[in-house]
Amino acid sequence: MSEHFAIIRFMKTARVIEEHKTNYIISIDEHELTATVRGSFFEDEVFPKVGDYVLFDEVGDGKAVINEVTPRTSTVARKAVETGSKQVIVANVDIIFIIMGLDNDFNVSRLERYLLLAKQSGVESVVILNKADSVDYHSEYIDRTKEVVGATPVYAVSALTGKGMESLLSHLTTGTTAVLLGSSGAGKSTITNWLLHENTQEVNDVREDDSRGKHTTTSRQLFTLPNGGYLIDTPGMRELSILDSSTEDENTVFSLLDTLSKQCQFTNCDHEKSKGCAVLDAIENGEVSERQLLNYQKLQRERLFEESKQDEELSRQQKQKQKKLHKSYSNAHQKKRFDNQF
Repeated sequence: MSEHFAIIRFMKTARVIEEHKTNYIISIDEHELTATVRGSFFEDEVFPKVGDYVLFDEVGDGKAVINEVTPRTSTVARKAVETGSKQVIVANVDIIFIIMGLDNDFNVSRLERYLLLAKQSGVESVVILNKADSVDYHSEYIDRTKEVVGATPVYAVSALTGKGMESLLSHLTTGTTAVLLGSSGAGKSTITNWLLHENTQEVNDVREDDSRGKHTTTSRQLFTLPNGGYLIDTPGMRELSILDSSTEDENTVFSLLDTLSKQCQFTNCDHEKSKGCAVLDAIENGEVSERQLLNYQKLQRERLFEESKQDEELSRQQKQKQKKLHKSYSNAHQKKRFDNQF
């Protein structure tokens, strides 16, 4: 046999089911391993996320090393609050369940932001109005929700009693991956437990004064459902910063508001009480609502803030460059004076 031969290396494929600060839990054939990543990941900073399929080497004692993340079919991402950079929440999902509780958690403006997140991700969304048992009439909540979601399915359910929960199963066919997104206390963990047919996720009561829940789920976790589907439970998000709020212009209402703003009598119109305001006229005529205007203005402020941060960063970089250049000139001048003395 020739001494020149190729060693063909077959790496195994697993799925990331949990993400922690220093390691991951990956699953292959119902077998779980604790994994770390190769040093090369720190060069491009593209790290695995829950839902990713990864190529790995098993190193024994229940441990593995992740070599590569396979191409993603989808990513759900938001803007990181601290840095403004893209933050991938989960990968390779087919559907987003937007969870809102029918208590003090119900917020139409926040719902619109989750819908925009789903749209930017290119992932189908379904709205789940949980805790239907906490209100006398949930039909009015459904009507208010349908006013803003269009053709997106809406279900009023109670994960606590199981009422209406079967409606979720129609979207969780074999091989489908869904992710639960919503505020703390909306009932995501209770929904997860119902779908798993067991109390896997810890559940805490919400505060009575504002219906806010503790962060019972502290990390994103992927579960295999009895019917062969997959479900990702996530911690509640206090802030939902949209990755690119400029894409909101694609939405009919916000495109209309952009157009109307240009028709105002004054270019610096505040759309509050200014004379000749086309936006206020549209509100009076019923073309748009005050709530939609407030949400539009909030997104505009976010956009301006991000632009100002970028300008400040550019200014800071220029100042640093000038400072280094000045220091270089100063050092050269001092060296020249020193050389001329001898």
